[in-house]
Amino acid sequence: MNPSITGFAYLILSVTLLFFIYRLFQYWKREKDVISKLWLYSIVLFLLFTLIKAIGGLFFTDNLVFLRETVYLGTFLHALILASMAYFVFYVKLPQISPWFGSIPIFVLGLIVTILTLNIRFNPFIGPSGAINWGIPASLFLTDVLRVFLYIIVFIPTIIILLQQFKHSESIYAKRKTMGLIIFFSLLVVVGLIDFLFTPIFKLDPIWRDIGFIFSSIILFISLVLTQKSPAVYSSAREISGL
Repeated sequence: MNPSITGFAYLILSVTLLFFIYRLFQYWKREKDVISKLWLYSIVLFLLFTLIKAIGGLFFTDNLVFLRETVYLGTFLHALILASMAYFVFYVKLPQISPWFGSIPIFVLGLIVTILTLNIRFNPFIGPSGAINWGIPASLFLTDVLRVFLYIIVFIPTIIILLQQFKHSESIYAKRKTMGLIIFFSLLVVVGLIDFLFTPIFKLDPIWRDIGFIFSSIILFISLVLTQKSPAVYSSAREISGL
């Protein structure tokens, strides 16, 4: 066993997401509505992704097959996460249209990315810096570009919805909570760009990707602790849902 910095970076992010899920579960338990369920479902899926990466990066760095499987499963989980968030965007902004019209196409595109990834062989290894180099060939890079595209068309509208709610909310508590969500999804976009686009394009050492993960996770944890208070503080979770 040869633990990597990559596994450590994903572990820190997993701890942050655990706190976030704890709060989201409290909100869902109180509200029992579609919005709170979508938030909880999406972040639980994201936690599964980070835990898989953390386990692979900490305990299975010498197992080439397992590391490949973390990439394949992670790509599929991304499809589910993006589909659930697309459902949220349509549910909030286009209530006259079934949210499935937004969710299903995104999920199909995510499945296409997963299938393309499954058909490409790559050889992950730990580099001299202690970070995992996924050994991504040029053919797999094209699927990463598609994945970044899906990130942008789903998460940017989500951020816009939250910004609008932040602007119109009269409650200081709701504004703080919404700001925490804005920071969360903004960091997801930044981390996605670093991981799937900037690192391969500029041929950066993977250690910089992991440093970016760790730095972003620390910022995220601090922002969540400061903004995601007990649901008793808020009059209703709907204040941050855009409804």
